[in-house]
Amino acid sequence: MKKDEFIRIRVTENEKKKILKKAEQCGKTLSEYVRYAALDKSIVVMPGAWEAVAELRRIGNNLNQITVLANMGLIKTVHLNTLAEEVGKVWQSLSSDAARETPQAL
Repeated sequence: MKKDEFIRIRVTENEKKKILKKAEQCGKTLSEYVRYAALDKSIVVMPGAWEAVAELRRIGNNLNQITVLANMGLIKTVHLNTLAEEVGKVWQSLSSDAARETPQAL
């Protein structure tokens, strides 16, 4: 959806610093963070989740490459034991992080 409306608000220097810090903690731009907060959308930050997401992307990329090779007929059999182990490690990491550290609602 095109965002073509503009809202201007005044805040103190201290308020601006706090808002910018919260936006950065969430991995959101200032505009995204303010929209989420103003529209009562939940913002949850899970410490360590970015590393798990990056690892899952690498695993997904490898799986896509295997799929392409299989569709091209260049490989016939794929043993995904290693892939399953890596996904299991990422899952355990996320589960243990969630158990140790409660996600922060900002």
